[in-house]
Amino acid sequence: MIKRHEDQLWARLDQLYANGTTYISYGELYHWYDVQRIAKAPWRDIRARWEQLLEEKGEKYLDPQIAEVHGGISFFFSRKPGQLADLAS
Repeated sequence: MIKRHEDQLWARLDQLYANGTTYISYGELYHWYDVQRIAKAPWRDIRARWEQLLEEKGEKYLDPQIAEVHGGISFFFSRKPGQLADLAS
């Protein structure tokens, strides 16, 4: 991965940490990792970087939630996840 793509990925992970959500398109994954098929390696790399970010912040590892959406993956992170039904009751 070249430096500018690495910086873009770190920016997304910072966004996930700061705002609780981010989005990475499949096109970006193909481009950043220079692959023909998205296998386990990119996901493992993203997970390792996420783990590093949390470690730098002094937090225990929490796996972000993901949702496949049109054209990519949305990531969600919450220290205290809940449900809408809890707020409505």
